[in-house]
Amino acid sequence: MPVKNTDILVIRNDKIGDFILILPAISWIKKNIPQAKITCIVSKEVSPLAKHCKNIDNILVDTSIKELIKELNKLSFDISISFFSTFRIGYILKKINIPIRIAPKTKLAQFFYTHRILQKRSKSKKPEYEYNIDLVDEMFQIIQLKNIENIDGTPYLSLDYEESIKHRKSFIEKYKLNENKKIIFIHPSTGGSSKGLSIDLYANICKGLRKFDDYNFMIHTSKYDIKIAKRLIDEAKNDVSIKMIDTTDDLSEMVSNINICDIFMAGSTGPLHIAGALNKKTVAFYPKKKSSTSLRWETINDFKKRLSFSDINKSKKYITIEFKKTLLEIQKFIGSDDIV
Repeated sequence: MPVKNTDILVIRNDKIGDFILILPAISWIKKNIPQAKITCIVSKEVSPLAKHCKNIDNILVDTSIKELIKELNKLSFDISISFFSTFRIGYILKKINIPIRIAPKTKLAQFFYTHRILQKRSKSKKPEYEYNIDLVDEMFQIIQLKNIENIDGTPYLSLDYEESIKHRKSFIEKYKLNENKKIIFIHPSTGGSSKGLSIDLYANICKGLRKFDDYNFMIHTSKYDIKIAKRLIDEAKNDVSIKMIDTTDDLSEMVSNINICDIFMAGSTGPLHIAGALNKKTVAFYPKKKSSTSLRWETINDFKKRLSFSDINKSKKYITIEFKKTLLEIQKFIGSDDIV
């Protein structure tokens, strides 16, 4: 039986990349139920990023069970979608008595939900964002929604246009960049989230690309990985100049900085997915591990703006690639004319 379905609670309360990959699903809700008021429960780490998501109307930061129940009881919801199901969240949603509670069918947590979808995400048969979209599709079927329209495209993060122009200009001046050349961000660390490319290979890629054009190479990193960034600068300094962006704990500033680049190069990590949500060109390196494949953790930028490489020797400490072939593919990708 159809319901009013205007107040929807969605939950993805873990890491940056995981949150980014629910944005196409949220966009699809808004496209087909424009009157819907969407509240999103996120982690404290992700909350500044969520503010850049135009399709989210209200943000709740996950704290203690007691505090979260208190905040949720001030509101009223027709439907909830847990994009990642946990016993804790399932208990909270049942406690506040949301009538339709949708989640992946996983372990004991599934018994807190009214609708459970068997997905088997660990098999990595399709991108993570498509698994999320499947949960929204289930919601549309439950409420008997008709004439469903396709998902709106990128970007999924919104920034003020005039402020972005000003920030880009000041960034170029600050780091003395050539404004007529493309800006390539390199994020060399994965923060332990997955296996990454070695510093030597990142340095050799920069050296190789430098032979094609005088690109602006910038290292984007966190304060915890400054040593890795400096190693990359030292490794390449005889052949190519690489500058390091000032580190920041401000996630909004990070988004503004990433929005400046033309190409973002990294392993499978949160900042890579931010670049994808901003519809930047991405060059990504993925491990061969089944749960971490290039298909499963594909970025959400336009398809023509994605280039990815997978590890060819999973027994090694770092991702292994066919260097010459990879370098030529990256250069061809960077040199194409669809950068905006």
